[in-house]
Amino acid sequence: MAEISTGHMVRLQRERRGMSTTALATQSGCTPRHIELIEHGKRTPSLPLLREIAKVLGVRTAVLLGETPRDSHEPSRPQIGDIERALFTSRSQTPDIEPPDADQLAERVAAARNAWFASTRRYSILMAALPSIITDAESLALERTPRACGVATDAYLLARGVLKHLRRVDLAHLAADRAMRFAEESEDPLMTAWAYWSLGQSMLSDDMHEIAYDVARRGLELLEPHLAEGDERHTKALGALHLLAAIGEARKGDDDTAKERLRGAAARLAERVDDTSNCYDLAFFGPTNVAIHMASIENDIGRPEAVLRIADDIDLRRTPSIERRTTHLAQVARACEDLGDDAASLLHLLRIERESPEELDHKLLLREMVRSLARRARPSWAPEVRHLAERHHITV
Repeated sequence: MAEISTGHMVRLQRERRGMSTTALATQSGCTPRHIELIEHGKRTPSLPLLREIAKVLGVRTAVLLGETPRDSHEPSRPQIGDIERALFTSRSQTPDIEPPDADQLAERVAAARNAWFASTRRYSILMAALPSIITDAESLALERTPRACGVATDAYLLARGVLKHLRRVDLAHLAADRAMRFAEESEDPLMTAWAYWSLGQSMLSDDMHEIAYDVARRGLELLEPHLAEGDERHTKALGALHLLAAIGEARKGDDDTAKERLRGAAARLAERVDDTSNCYDLAFFGPTNVAIHMASIENDIGRPEAVLRIADDIDLRRTPSIERRTTHLAQVARACEDLGDDAASLLHLLRIERESPEELDHKLLLREMVRSLARRARPSWAPEVRHLAERHHITV
């Protein structure tokens, strides 16, 4: 299936509603010229603006980002279909003669998670690994023991994050729901807290910011009573829920409260842990991730100068997560673009490619940034952006 750009999707959805560029711009809070540049691929929309455009058009942001349609699969990524089949057919399959061993499956999930956060081929590896992990998690969960349900929860926590980045928000919701169900059966407050965090992340990816905040709040209420007798794992999970709540607050318009949460509760918890701790932590919670979230909030409210100011003090080497590093670099690249510094934006896109080359194969907004940069590139750095586009088959 041919790649459909965000600009093309905006134009398509606007024309389907018989809406002019002026009307869309007025209701979205930007200029008609800005909408025209977005639709012609000469400007990459910021996520806050894209959310406003989606709200006006009555669609989810994921639709404008080119989420894979639910009734088709891209020929270039057939393993998406394998993951989907595992999610929907695993329960109807005849169980293996010998169910998977919980410890062995836990090791496979841990190895897959390590690849997702540390490998430059993380998309390829996880797309191949997830179908069997999901099928075996469902078979193992039939035992209905706390241990089996805990491992199944962990499998679906991993699946949700991968599916979100593969632009299958619908499947990410399903994985988040199953993680929550198995977590409750595991009777483990820590796993249940992470399931709340995962569900909230899923809500954020589908523009349900108030629900995401409510989910984070419920997770905090659940975990806080267990913090005193807990360990560093509980501190990190509680901190991650505060980060989720802060993003939910910012995106529903209460950015002052969100910043106060980051500077207060989240920062105090981050002082108690180390960025590079090896303890179980889906969110890589620590001082660096708190700073990354502060930059993210400034990005959400359209303050690129503040994003760059915060970024100056962030040492990304302190977080072992490629996902955290590339997400932050994308925000910085976007801030540079907003401020008219295209050369700096290109520099950060090249850093993303070094960290995780496949990121530019799967993230549509990154691809559009490359495309729009190539169209307005100056002679001094035009060859660099053109070669970057060629390496990732981005048409300009």
